[in-house]
Amino acid sequence: MNSKIDEFSGTKEILCPYCQGSISVSLNCVSIPCRICNRHINVKEILSPSEVKKVSTVGKRRILCFKCGKEVFTDKNAQAVACGHCYHRNDLSNYKIKSVFGKNIETHGELYLKRKGVIEISKIRVGCAIIKGKINGDVYATDTVEILKHGEIYGTITCRKFIVQKGGAFSGKIKMLDVTPSQPE
Repeated sequence: MNSKIDEFSGTKEILCPYCQGSISVSLNCVSIPCRICNRHINVKEILSPSEVKKVSTVGKRRILCFKCGKEVFTDKNAQAVACGHCYHRNDLSNYKIKSVFGKNIETHGELYLKRKGVIEISKIRVGCAIIKGKINGDVYATDTVEILKHGEIYGTITCRKFIVQKGGAFSGKIKMLDVTPSQPE
């Protein structure tokens, strides 16, 4: 049995499908990260499994928290997730910039800098970056940085894969991350 209901306290005892740890959740809970393994659990599906099995997207995306560096599992369509270890809010949305931008960027999503886009800051942390405009600052990508024709980056780039197409420009330092995949198989 995957759950025990305690009507008096208004909680449910469930077992994590990943680590088999026992977790107490509210009767109204739909989804929660496991307090033991930090993977997201679809509580609603555990308590009332449907006759026709639907493929759940909960727990399908794996990221490393920008603050503490620990694994966080979330829905593949989520726009943000709080780390279960340090409670840091990790943005998952994509950015498309087509003008002058002067704010730090920290997202596990994609940065797409259009040709007329200019970023004049020192801290850009993204999942991947596609650059057609100009960046004066450091870029940290957990996956790929690609500089397209007319794209320019002046600063330090840290990434797993670095591509500069004909007509693109880069001046600075490059640091390559370990080539292990950032997404689970």
